[in-house]
Amino acid sequence: MLNLLLMIKIVLAVTMVIGLARIAEKVGPDWAGVLSGFPLGIALVLFFYGIEQGTAYASQAAYSGLLGLACSLGFVVIYAQTSRLFHERSWFPMGLALFGFYGLASFALKLPYIAGWGALFAVVAAWIASRLLHPLLEPSFRAVNPKWWMFWGRAVLAALLVVIVTSLANWLSPEWAGMLASFPLTLFSLMLLLQLSYGTGPPMVLAKHFPYGVGSLIVYTIAVAKLYPLIGVALGTALAFALAGIYLLGFAYWRRYRHKIGRRRH
Repeated sequence: MLNLLLMIKIVLAVTMVIGLARIAEKVGPDWAGVLSGFPLGIALVLFFYGIEQGTAYASQAAYSGLLGLACSLGFVVIYAQTSRLFHERSWFPMGLALFGFYGLASFALKLPYIAGWGALFAVVAAWIASRLLHPLLEPSFRAVNPKWWMFWGRAVLAALLVVIVTSLANWLSPEWAGMLASFPLTLFSLMLLLQLSYGTGPPMVLAKHFPYGVGSLIVYTIAVAKLYPLIGVALGTALAFALAGIYLLGFAYWRRYRHKIGRRRH
């Protein structure tokens, strides 16, 4: 049974990451941007929390994960800001960002329990992060043409991280489990592979734009926290995905509308 669940985790993670990447290739840049904000990593982790630890555990972890999203924003801000200070092949920015996430998570867990109000912290953190990262000049580099091994490497690495995080839930409190669930596993996997191949330039650009996709993660996480205890893991996951998708569609149309208005003014 344990080996079967392990295989399900790996197959599901690889299928979701590769499938979404392939769909994004077919639908064009606008819709690819929408799909990039889909909550893959946190969805997989919370799903398996619910299956293995129960809906109450997963719900509590999701509430903690809202604060964790604010910590994840700290991770991308630290990486993007420090990547300019070191050689492009240096791994110090990644190490500092990971240490920063751990420090922020440790601090956040000392705060009084605030349940769904953690979403407000995440929204404010996303706004602050976007303001801090917006002025950063994106480094000049040739467009990255991902090879087949990068697609599969990202998927396999993301699957490995999902297995590790969900396995740690057997020993962690729901609060710490929620923090780990909120860490951007699929983004982190891609950042590692891009840095190995191209240096800190492309990962810095990914980090810079991460705050704009946090809204869907907030919507998904709140939905899981509320729905899992009421309707179970399967239906709760499906409805949470639907709500996150509606948010992403609305956000995409809003950005397109703003872009049209901006062009008319100029």
